[in-house]
This record gives sequence, structure tokens and C-alpha cells, in this order.
Amino acid sequence: MSSGMWSLPISNKIFFTFFLSIMTIAIGLGFLNYYERTGFSPQKTIRYYCGNEEEKFDTPLSAEENKSKLEEGLFFAKSYRELLEVTHTHIFSIPIVVFILSRILAMTHTREGLKITIYGVSFAGIILNLAAPWLIRYACPHFVIAFTISNIFLILSFGAYIFIPLYEMWFRRDHEIV
Repeated sequence: MSSGMWSLPISNKIFFTFFLSIMTIAIGLGFLNYYERTGFSPQKTIRYYCGNEEEKFDTPLSAEENKSKLEEGLFFAKSYRELLEVTHTHIFSIPIVVFILSRILAMTHTREGLKITIYGVSFAGIILNLAAPWLIRYACPHFVIAFTISNIFLILSFGAYIFIPLYEMWFRRDHEIV
């Protein structure tokens, strides 16, 4: 059994810290991108994937509501091809990132049960994240909850993948077991 990440040479610790810091920024930018499209709102997420060109307005809009609608613009439903392109890109990139992060986590002295839980949560998050746009667009807009759950799973698992190794490298001592 290895001595743990706290016993790595300082050059390795610095390398892993830089890598995990860049991954934190990349993940943050991914969630910022999602926020810019949807505002983390279920209604705006549905609008993003299903469009709003068919919205009917039974009641007249106030000047503020009308201005808000004009600023938001017209959203068209995502086409099969658009969803396929995004899914194709993400089905390669997200698992590769998770694989790299999971290999770093595997080097820690974290309990096996916690590692397995983190791996399972990230796998479920990936599957839900890839399936949610298709389900929202082609099955039922109520599947927007799958997107919310996937984001929670991914945030929790990425947080664990990043902060457990950082903690073990820089703050944990031999006698502590997470």
C-alpha cells in the first residue's frame, strides 16, 4: 500500500495541485456556460431545449414583461443534429475528465466505500447529464429534473475528486483516515 499523497515529492504535489486547479476552473466555466443559457431555471432550461417560438400569450403583457420577452429573444427547439453534436462531444470528454480525476482520487487513502460512492455518483451524473437534453426535448419537459439532479451529482463528485486529493496532499497526516 502506498504512503498516500502527503508523502509525494513536492514537484508531484505542485503538478497535481496545478492540474486540479485548472480542472476547477474548467468545471466552473462549464457551469457558468450552463448558467448563461438557463439561469439554472427549469423554465429557461426547457425553453433552451424546446424553444419558445410557439408560446401563446392569452393575456396582454405589461410593458416590463414585453421588454423582458424582447430581450430574451426567440428560442428555437434544439434539432436532432444539434443534440447529437453536443452529446457526441460530451460523451467523450466528460468520462475522460472523470477517469483522470478518479485515478487521482484512487491514490488517496480515502475509504473504499467512499471512493465507490463518488465513482457511482459521478457515473449517474454523467448518464443523466447526457440523457436529459434528449428527454426534455423528445419525451417530456418535466425531465428537466434529470438535468438538475445530474448537475448536483456532478458538482458533488467533482468537488470530492478535487478537494480530497488536495486535502490529503497538503493538510492530512499519516495517522488520519478519511
